[in-house]
Amino acid sequence: MTRRQTKWVRVTRSDPCPICEKSDWCSVSEEVVHCMRVESQQEVKTGGWIHKRNGAVAQQVTLPIRETTRRTDLEMDTLWRPRAKQWRDQGRGELGRLAAVLGVSVMSLQALRVGWDGKAWTFPERNGAGLVVGVSRRFEDGAKRCAKGSHRGLTYCQGWGIPNGPVFIVEGGSDVAAGLTLLLAVVGRPSNLGGINMLTELLRGKDRQIIVIGERDRKTHDSLPEITRKTHNPKCGGCPKCWPGCYGSRRAAARLSNSLGRKVVSTLPPNDAKDLRGWLNRRSIDVESEAAVQALRAEFLDRVG
Repeated sequence: MTRRQTKWVRVTRSDPCPICEKSDWCSVSEEVVHCMRVESQQEVKTGGWIHKRNGAVAQQVTLPIRETTRRTDLEMDTLWRPRAKQWRDQGRGELGRLAAVLGVSVMSLQALRVGWDGKAWTFPERNGAGLVVGVSRRFEDGAKRCAKGSHRGLTYCQGWGIPNGPVFIVEGGSDVAAGLTLLLAVVGRPSNLGGINMLTELLRGKDRQIIVIGERDRKTHDSLPEITRKTHNPKCGGCPKCWPGCYGSRRAAARLSNSLGRKVVSTLPPNDAKDLRGWLNRRSIDVESEAAVQALRAEFLDRVG
């Protein structure tokens, strides 16, 4: 049987994913959706899940993978580490603008080796052994895309485990920057359910409390896409369709607990904040003031750690 070629289009802010309603990472075709956040029975080995669209799905789907042969992580590091360094070097003058947009310290972005490629800020992503497997790009309008040819990885800095206290697992590079601003031990997973194998490699042998922080991104049943409402329970207490942030943190904690062979817990940010960066931004402190940051760090650990 000849495999049917599927034309994939990346989601945008004006045309978001019909499954998770996010404007980044996912792809759509005329018949199906490749969603990176909401699970289905058709899991994609390289990340995400295939969902039916308009009640129909092709029997065989050509996934949106541009590489015919997947490069090893070592090959990816050889390719992406020099590029990430080049963008970091040429983007030193752009970090202040991004820090102001995100409400984080410049030091946190420097620690993550954030760069600028001329069109977007760049965040290197690593596997559990520290190899750079790709780069995530954040545009000035807030849109996020992987650099062409990238693999998804974790976001963390050298010496991420030096601060005492728990290790916090958050979602995305901006939340990692917020955690570093608060002088926390923090690692970012690429999505609500992604990066478990890499996290296991990174965290194995670390005798530290591990806390997975989810996002308050819950949607009401009536606000879900029509195709999702057909199979969604209106009385749902939180699932990957209506609350991917909370569901993903619980699932990630359970999978990490199983793979590490010890307890891993999940929680949501305090004070009804959407995420860790949202909590930091609400406090309206001078993020470059050591005294203010230390006080806020103590408050956060008291509430969550």
